[in-house]
Formats: sequence, structure tokens, C-alpha cells
Amino acid sequence: MLRKFLQSRSGNFAILSGVTMVPLCLAAGLAVDYSRHQSAQRHLQEMADATSLALAASKEQNQARLEQVANDYLAANRTSSRVQHVSVASVVATTESVDVELVGSIPTTFMGIAGYQTLDVGASALAERATRGDVEVSLILDNTDSMSDVVGGKTRISVLKSAANDLVSELLKDNPQSVRIGVVPYGQYVNVGLQNRNASWLSVRSDYSTSQQVAEQPAQCTTVDTYKNTTVKRTYDCSYSKDGQWIQRTCTEYNREKIGTKEQCTEYKAPYTKTTNYKWFGCVNSRKNSLPPFGPNRLHVEPALDKYTGFVQTDQNCLTPITSLTNSKATLKSAIDGMVTSVGNHKPLTYIPAGLVWGFNMLTPGEPLDGAGAFDPANQRPRKVAVLMTDGANTMKINTSNGNHTAISFSGPIDDNTEVPATNAELLQICTNMKAKGIEIFTVGFMMDSLKAKAMLQACSTEPSTHYFDATDSDKLAAAFTGIARSLQVVRLAR
Repeated sequence: MLRKFLQSRSGNFAILSGVTMVPLCLAAGLAVDYSRHQSAQRHLQEMADATSLALAASKEQNQARLEQVANDYLAANRTSSRVQHVSVASVVATTESVDVELVGSIPTTFMGIAGYQTLDVGASALAERATRGDVEVSLILDNTDSMSDVVGGKTRISVLKSAANDLVSELLKDNPQSVRIGVVPYGQYVNVGLQNRNASWLSVRSDYSTSQQVAEQPAQCTTVDTYKNTTVKRTYDCSYSKDGQWIQRTCTEYNREKIGTKEQCTEYKAPYTKTTNYKWFGCVNSRKNSLPPFGPNRLHVEPALDKYTGFVQTDQNCLTPITSLTNSKATLKSAIDGMVTSVGNHKPLTYIPAGLVWGFNMLTPGEPLDGAGAFDPANQRPRKVAVLMTDGANTMKINTSNGNHTAISFSGPIDDNTEVPATNAELLQICTNMKAKGIEIFTVGFMMDSLKAKAMLQACSTEPSTHYFDATDSDKLAAAFTGIARSLQVVRLAR
């Protein structure tokens, strides 16, 4: 028995287990304490974030009062089971921001064996107050023919003017020196302003005139029959497309009864010289050449192989000029109030990429507009924001040979058209290029019928759930612009 006992090895595991149990227990205890420390750190950071936001929103400036508000806020929101002895280490407040630093501790469970009875935790957060810090906003606004339609006794363009003016007033209310806003009215083309005629980035030929001799036109008279409508012959569907909106109508054709005749005469005209004047009204084409790796120049604002081209014409077919970034409320109000939906006989269709790329230009430092600050990768200083508004889908396409915008033919609802997707794809590429620069994009659809156009605006926006607005009536358009203004005014964490 003695010999068997001495030769036995069956107790080795128990001995080894006993030797290693102490460090294993210490390691497990350390893991538990570390996990509790991480949980406390997260909770303290949450409280620091919330406290800094609360103080920034209060607009309070008194240091003692800020510290008291911070301590009250902590007392009401901390969870003692996760972190103890929480206090405000410092509060540094300016008119632009509030910087809060918090400290606390947790009691250890197992680390006390090693002499560590508590573990310290700390967190800090910096919240910016409202729109403090530079903010640049480009308002890209639809001025096409459909905006002349009447909604609830008001034209769509008048509703837009009211909403845009309210946004400007709200953003410039507290600290106008830190906010600059520009306006890009668009339709078929964009008007860059006559003052840019000799700019290095623009090519415009000189104004000119042509003369043509017109021969004598004798007076001519003809006799025509006159009729009156009697009974209804038939009713039929005569729906049509107006700037991307499919208008449903029913037309009536009547039987007619001849009631007499009348004489119609043209006026005599002597020979004369007809002079036709061609001039530049500020309208520009899209750029057309390609420059890798960005693709067609019309989709981005990188240095181009070709200039923008202004074109001379007999009648103006671009609307009011763009207004560069400014903090002058009077200038912006004048620009918005001056927007029109037609000039002479020109009733513009919709080519959103033209407006969007000039909104991009407006927020880009250097030419062509040369008024924006440098891009900040975090989009904080300055914070660059584009607001794109339209009431319809694209109804034009690009002629890549010359940069002209030509109308798309419609024989039915716009969502069934096969040419519109190409223009929509170019619009989305511009949005992608803007977002790659850090620009924040809000999109607003006003009483739009096209589901595909709505989906395009959602995809263009920075975040569809927060940056896209489907304004189905005038009140919702006003609410959309108010919502955008408030989203730019709310306090936000900068760190």
C-alpha cells in the first residue's frame, strides 16, 4: 500500500488547480472590474453629452448659474449603480459653445485585494450653440412654369417666396455675421448675372444684329363662315403634361351650326428693313467635356477643360440671376421676392441639374463664384448646406455636343418616359459629388406627382428620414423650410 501510494499521480490535478486558482480568480475579478469601469465611462460620456447640449440650448452666460444647472442636471439623470461621486470638473462657456468636463468613480470588487479600492472615470463634451460658427447655405429654388399654378388661392411661387423668406429671417435672427446664404433660381437654364460677362471661367460672344429686307405685303381679305355650338357631340380624355406634371382633363366636342359669314382682312405693310438683335441675358449652358476621374464637367466643380458658355439670343430664356453668399437680409429678400416663372413668352421647363451644379459652385471656394470658405472634412467650420426645392420632375435632357438643354417629349405620365432616367442619373451623380465634399443636402418636393422624382430627391438628400420633405400642400412647404431652419439652429455636439 505504501509503495502504491508513493507511485500514485492521481492528485496532481488537484494540486495544480489549487496553485493556479488564485491568479485565475484575480484575472476574473479584474475582468469584472474592467467591464464595470467601461460601463461607467460610457454612462459618464452620455451624461457629458447631454449636459453640454442642455447648457448650450439654455443660452445661459453666467458661470455660476451654468455650473448650478449642470449639477442639477447630473443629479436628476445619473445612475448611481453605474457610476458614483459624479461632479462637474469644469464648465467653459462662450457665445459659440459650451465645454463640459465630468469626473466620477466606481468602487472595485476584486481589485481591492491589490490595493485599488476605486477607479476614476472622466468624460468631456463640446456643444456648439445654434448656428454659431460659419454656416453657408445655398437655396436652389424651382422657378419653372408649373410654379405659376394656383394652389389654395395663391400661386406656388408666392408660397415658395414666403417660405424661403421665413427661412432666411430665422437663420439670420441671432447671429447674422456667422451665416451666409445664396439663392440659385433655376428653370431651363441658370442666369449667372451680366456682371460676369468678362469672367475668366466664362465664354460669351459679343452681342450682334442682323438685317433683312421685307417685301411689300398687300392687304388681303377673305370671307369665312361663322358657327355656333349646339348639342354635345362627344367627351374625351385630353390629359397633357405640363412641366412634368400629368394634368388630367376631360374635353367636350360640340356639334356646330352655321349662322353666317364674315370678312377677315390683313393690314397693308410697306417694304421695310427688319432688324434682329442678339444679346446675352446671363444664360449659360452646361459644360460638356470630360475630365477623368470626375466624369463630365457638368456634374462637378473640379478644374475644367472647358469654360462655361453663355449664349446670345433674341429673347431671354433664363430667369432672375443667382445671388451669391451674403448675410444681407435685404439683399436676400430682394432676390427671393424678384423670382419669376416666365420672362416674355418664355415659360421654362425643368432641368434640375443646372440649378444643382450652380448651388454646388456657390458652396465651392474659388471660381466661378469665389465667395465660399474652404471645405472642412467634418463640415463644421464652415458648415455647408444645400437646400434643393422642386415641384416637378426633370423634363429636359443634355445635348452633350454643345451643353444645351433640350425638351423631352411626353405622350403620357412622366414616370413612363424612357429619357427622364438619364437626366435623373446625372442629378444623383452631382448629389454624390457634393456629399463627397461634405456638403449637407436637404431636398423638398412640393406637390409632386412623380413617384420616381420623389425617390430621386430622397436619394439625393443626406439622409432621407431627416433631410427629405414631401410637401403635399402650401402649409407643408412652409413647415419644411421652417424645419430646415430649425435643424440648422439646434445645438449639436462638436466633440
